[in-house]
Amino acid sequence: MTQSFEEETAPAGTDTVPDSMAAEFSSLTTPYCWVITEDLVAGYDGAVPSAVGAYGPPEAGLGDVREALTSGRWFRVVSHGDEPRAVGRIYDPSGDSPHAPLDEIGVETWGATRIEYRQGGRWEDVPR
Repeated sequence: MTQSFEEETAPAGTDTVPDSMAAEFSSLTTPYCWVITEDLVAGYDGAVPSAVGAYGPPEAGLGDVREALTSGRWFRVVSHGDEPRAVGRIYDPSGDSPHAPLDEIGVETWGATRIEYRQGGRWEDVPR
């Protein structure tokens, strides 16, 4: 049975790319890639090591990092008390890994408890 066009396209107003289209536009070698662009805890004096430039998943290559930096969505990880800890970008064409930066670096590095994405000029929580 062939899918109809309506079944393949994402609903209006979503950031999800249909699987059938994701492979055409993505040069990723991994299903997603995230990169930390700002470490809000480390500061600039070098007293605390910065996580800027950290990326994941571990098997991601430089092309994946470039894709995240140029085409990714902005995210930030936040700790208890609504304290932003880091900002980054994630390229996740399938939309299946919105918590990857939180799970892979946010909890251990900054004690983050949630991840937010920039949407319409505001930061919005991503429920589990």
